[in-house]
Amino acid sequence: MQKRTPLYILLYLILLTSCQYDPYAHRFTTTEPEIADLIGTYRFHSQTVNSTIEEFQDENGEIVTPSIIIKENGTFEVINIPHFKGFLPKYEELVSKKGTWEITVLGAIDVGEKENLKHWGIHLMDLPIEIRGAGLMNKKYPYDIIFTFGDPDQGDVMIFKKTAIEL
Repeated sequence: MQKRTPLYILLYLILLTSCQYDPYAHRFTTTEPEIADLIGTYRFHSQTVNSTIEEFQDENGEIVTPSIIIKENGTFEVINIPHFKGFLPKYEELVSKKGTWEITVLGAIDVGEKENLKHWGIHLMDLPIEIRGAGLMNKKYPYDIIFTFGDPDQGDVMIFKKTAIEL
C-alpha cells in the first residue's frame, strides 16, 4: 500500500477550499424572460454587503424603502437605491434617478457542462457602474432583482422583490 504524503493532502485541501461558487447562482434567471414579466415595481428586501446597516435614511434623516420601477416604455426610475462601491464594497450614498433600460445577458454560470448557462438581467443605463447591471432571480415569473458587489463568491448582494402593488 502506497502512503500519501502530506504535500498531496495539503494541495487537495487548497484546491477544495479555493473552488468557491456564488452562493446565489442557483437562483439566477437562466432563460430569457418576457419583457412584460419585468414591468413593475421592485422593493428593497435585503442586503448582505454591510450587516451593520439595517435601514436606509435619506438626506433628511427619514427612513426610506429603496425601490426600482421598470416601465413598459423602456424607462426606469430608481428611488433611494443604495450605492455600494469598490471591490471591497462600501456604502456610498442613496441614488434616485430616471433612465432607460434593456434586457441583457449579464454573465455566465458554469454548471460543468459543455456550455455555460446565461444569467439574464436588466441593464439600467445612466446609473453608477456598480448598480447598472441588475441581475434577475427565479426560474419563472415573478422575477426578483439582485445586485452583486465585489467578488461574487463572497455573496455580497442586494435583493429587491417584485411587489404586487404599484407605487
